Amino acid sequence: MLYLALARLSFRRMLAYRAATLAGLGTNFFFGLLRAFVFIALFAGSAGQPVAGYDVGAAVTYTALTQAFIAPVMIWGSYDVMQTIRTGQIASDLTRPLDFQCFWLAQDLGRAAFHVVARGVPIMAAYTLVFDLTWPGSGGRWLAFGVSAVLAVLTSFGWRFIVNLAAFWTVDAIGVGRMAFIGVLLFSGLVVPLGFMPGALQTVARLLPFAGFMNTPSEIFLGIATGRGLAVGLGLQVAWAAGLIGLGRAVYVRGVRRLVIQGG
Repeated sequence: MLYLALARLSFRRMLAYRAATLAGLGTNFFFGLLRAFVFIALFAGSAGQPVAGYDVGAAVTYTALTQAFIAPVMIWGSYDVMQTIRTGQIASDLTRPLDFQCFWLAQDLGRAAFHVVARGVPIMAAYTLVFDLTWPGSGGRWLAFGVSAVLAVLTSFGWRFIVNLAAFWTVDAIGVGRMAFIGVLLFSGLVVPLGFMPGALQTVARLLPFAGFMNTPSEIFLGIATGRGLAVGLGLQVAWAAGLIGLGRAVYVRGVRRLVIQGG
């Protein structure tokens, strides 16, 4: 299948960036340690009492998981699609016998799979050398976590694809992208677990698509999201992944029509 071949090619292409991968792995681990020790200090100051369902072990594991998710979900954003529109390369892309959105999705899935293997797993392994992590206690929880992790990548792709399509309407959409990805940093759970946020803000944050990037799969892994909470978390991820990819399709079609009308 063509798209599977594209995903494999994307995975192999990432192998060429060994130095960048190692540098990113080291950076993720270093800053993850800083975050972990902040949580350790926090719980030491509260006499080790649980906070929002997290004990110190769960909080440290949360930092490991979120650091491991940074590369697969591309938390800092990407601008590849934007550059193809800006440079006019999209004109040749549109002549290819494949779907433009699926073309980029296949490549993104290959990239994400590479980073799971090259950065996500090594970060978790490195953490186990320093801390006593909390692990899923059943096969069912591992399965739910795996499904959630895949949905996290799909939701992230849907959001990034839409942001990149702003290039159809602006001369330089990088500024739009930077503003859009600020929301990801604030509400994905990378800074702090969403459970640590105050009531109203937490409710809003959990309803946004960004919660599914890191917070939802991490809570499932830790067993904090169970029963109804687990179902709601996965349900929101499915809804946002499908909704954003569908919206991206509609925006793309409109953008291409505008491009053709202008003779771009």
